[in-house]
Amino acid sequence: MENDIISETTSAVHDGIVTLSSGLRVVNSSPHPFVFDDGTTVPPCGMTLNARFCEFEAPFRDGTMSDVTFVVTTKVPTEEGIAFLSAVPDGVLVLGSLIAAEAYGFPVVQPVPTPETAGRGVPPADRRCRSDRFTRFTTPPARPMEGVDL
Repeated sequence: MENDIISETTSAVHDGIVTLSSGLRVVNSSPHPFVFDDGTTVPPCGMTLNARFCEFEAPFRDGTMSDVTFVVTTKVPTEEGIAFLSAVPDGVLVLGSLIAAEAYGFPVVQPVPTPETAGRGVPPADRRCRSDRFTRFTTPPARPMEGVDL
């Protein structure tokens, strides 16, 4: 990766780190802001963490549906995403989509909406996220982290 792209990524990450009222530091890798129950708004850092979708055939073994092909789709990190994560300091959570959280594993997490703003009837602009609860996946971390035992 070129040095100017690495520098741009590092700047976006470091300029985008926001500290919630609890002291937790986060950076937003999604294209939309997250508003937390403590009143903190975390704007996008300017770089979106994306994933690739890989498809694998998963046929039924009983042979009853031999004319249909079934597949399993797996979300996997991109090279640009790995570079983004390498610029994130230890101890900073990366806010992202559920797809990104599943593809990259911790420290990429998805904020959990408050009970009163969760659900399909609430417009995204009116949603609030809990500052004490995040969704993470058991996906092996795409970035090695020292001292973190998952």
